[in-house]
Amino acid sequence: MSFAMVKRVNFIEKGPFALTYRNMLILVGIAALVCLLVHGMFVVRYKLLKAKSSELKRQVAELTIQKEKTLAAMQIAQSQSSRAVAPLASIFVKMPVWSSSLGSMVSIMPKQLWLESVRSSNVGDISDKRKLEISGKSASHASIAMFVSRLEDLPEFQNSILVNSKKEGGSFTFVINTEVVFPEAEW
Repeated sequence: MSFAMVKRVNFIEKGPFALTYRNMLILVGIAALVCLLVHGMFVVRYKLLKAKSSELKRQVAELTIQKEKTLAAMQIAQSQSSRAVAPLASIFVKMPVWSSSLGSMVSIMPKQLWLESVRSSNVGDISDKRKLEISGKSASHASIAMFVSRLEDLPEFQNSILVNSKKEGGSFTFVINTEVVFPEAEW
């Protein structure tokens, strides 16, 4: 019975969709052509990426040379011990990113709390920290405590302390001292 189920394939048979040697050769040729086209696309993409990579390496080398020249100029300026040059050099050493720090602070503020002033002062000559004095008003003591707690949870803020809080009329005034840590400037 198993011999009756086997059907022979005639490769010489003519017809539009018959499996012949010619049709097999055409299919193999089309498959090889598709493989060559795909391989060609990958080779072209590789060459383009390699060219872009070499261009980026060249730019990095140029920027590194420019950075070294700038750092050398800063060291010369700092060694001259001129009072006018030191503040200018400190700008290039650390560049505070106020927008991200203040944005983080505003995002954690309770809705019952509003700020009246934020004052900044140096911790040292050239330091990655700045002292902040935050003063404002709040509808409750709980929202002030929540703000100080959330402020301390942020990575940019350290040593957050409620310095003063008074009830005036229907609201509470407060003063908070904290330190802001800025990341080093990337050159």
